[in-house]
Amino acid sequence: MRRVEQILLNLLSNAIKFTEQGRVNVICSTEGKDVTICVKDTGIGIRSEDLEKIFKPFYQIESGLTRRFEGTGLGLSICNKLIRLLGGDIQVQSEYGKGSMFTITLPIERLD
Repeated sequence: MRRVEQILLNLLSNAIKFTEQGRVNVICSTEGKDVTICVKDTGIGIRSEDLEKIFKPFYQIESGLTRRFEGTGLGLSICNKLIRLLGGDIQVQSEYGKGSMFTITLPIERLD
């Protein structure tokens, strides 16, 4: 359960950090033997060309002197690895300028 907390805290802190105005929603559901958790925001979104790179270690969309957001570029990489170790999956949908939705699916049996 500690790892799931770590994953959710990271996804929520990212959503809040990148949403200066608007909202962040968390939606949870179960289906069969899986739990699905969606973290959806109305923040800055992610460009389509960056979507395939965001789970790589140390990757940051913004870099250089004009960078507005702090971070190491490890959060999503660690989340991805933890989710895979728990037998789950993570998906991301995003539209630049409109927000993002991260959806994780985990087997309920692995959450104990």
